Amino acid sequence: MIKKNWFQPVQPKPVCLGTGLVALDIVINSDADSNPRMWAGGSCGNVLTILAFLGWESYPIARLGVDPAAGELIADIEKWKVKTTFVCKSRFGSTPIIVHKIGADYKGVPWHRFEWTCPQCGSWLPRYRPVPLKDIERKSKGLDDLSPQVFYFDRSSPAALELAKRTKETGTLVFFEPSGVGSRKVFSKCLEIADIVKYSHERMGHVQELTGKAAIQLEIETLGSEGARYKLSNGRGTPRWKDVKAYPVIQFKDSAGSGDWCSAGIIHLLSRSGVKAKVLTEKEVEDVLAFAQALAALNCSYEGARGLMYSVPKRRLDRLVSHVMQGRSPEISHEGLHQEKKVFELMCPRCRTGSRTDEQL
Repeated sequence: MIKKNWFQPVQPKPVCLGTGLVALDIVINSDADSNPRMWAGGSCGNVLTILAFLGWESYPIARLGVDPAAGELIADIEKWKVKTTFVCKSRFGSTPIIVHKIGADYKGVPWHRFEWTCPQCGSWLPRYRPVPLKDIERKSKGLDDLSPQVFYFDRSSPAALELAKRTKETGTLVFFEPSGVGSRKVFSKCLEIADIVKYSHERMGHVQELTGKAAIQLEIETLGSEGARYKLSNGRGTPRWKDVKAYPVIQFKDSAGSGDWCSAGIIHLLSRSGVKAKVLTEKEVEDVLAFAQALAALNCSYEGARGLMYSVPKRRLDRLVSHVMQGRSPEISHEGLHQEKKVFELMCPRCRTGSRTDEQL
C-alpha cells in the first residue's frame, strides 16, 4: 500500500458520534517498580479518543458517576480534544473502572489480565451501565445538529439502537463493534442497521449465527496474531470470506487496545475515501485493513490501550506506520508516560469511603 498522507488534516474535521463503554483504565505493570497509571479506556472511549488524536471531532455519549474516577477520565479525554458535550456526571450513573495487569512470564513472554475488583480491598469496582433511552430523547436537538460522518457503538442497547437509526437516516456510516449479545432481539436489530460489523473471533466468533441473517455491507472478524478476515456485500455476487495477514510486532509490550486502534484506523481511512458516497471494493477494504492493522501492531509496542498516543507525536505516525507495513523495525520511544499515586485510595469507592456501593451489595 502506497503512503497517501494518512494523517494530513482535513477541513472541516470529520465527526464521529459514539456510545458504549467509556471507562477509566488503571494499568499496573507487575514487573516494574512504578505506580499504576490511569487513562480513559473502554472500546468506545478508546476509539473516539484515538480519532480525536488523528484529527477528528469526537463526541462520546455517556453517563458517568459523580466521583474522582469520572474527573480523571474526563480530564484525560479532554486533553486529546474529545468533545464532552454529551458526557454527564450523575448520581444515578456509574464510572466503570477496569484494572489492567501486565507483566511477563519466566520466559519473558508478556501477559495481560483484566480485573474488575480492587487489588487493595478486593471489592467489585463499578461496572458499565448503558445510557438510558430517555437521556437520548432529552439530547435529541443537540445530537441532530451534529451531522456525523460515523456513528460508533460497542454495546447493544435501546439507546444505541435509537441513535443508530437516527444517524443512518441522515447518511451516517454506522459501525457496530459488539463485545457481547445481551438481548438477542435488540442485538439482531443493531446488526440490521449497521453498515460495518467488527468483532473478535476469540470473544464473539459464535455471533456468525446472527450476522449471517443480516444484510451487512462489511463484516470483519479479527483473528489476533493471525490477522483478520472480511466479507463484503457489494451487490457483485455471493459474499465470501477473505483473509488479511497481520503485521509482526517488533517489540511486544501489551496487546490491549489493538482492536480499538484497528477500528479507529478503519473509520479514519474509510471516511477519507468517501465511503458514504459509493460502494466499497475489495481493494479499498484490503488497503484500509492493512493500514488499520499496522496501527494496531504499532500500539502493541507500548503499555496500555492507547500507550502509543502518550509516547509518539502525531507528526511521526506516518513514518512509523510505513515502517511497520514495510517490515522494518520502527523507532520505539517510551517517553511521556505519567505516573499516579494513591490510585485506589481515590478511585475505588470502598477504599475511598469505607462503605460498599450499590453494585457491591
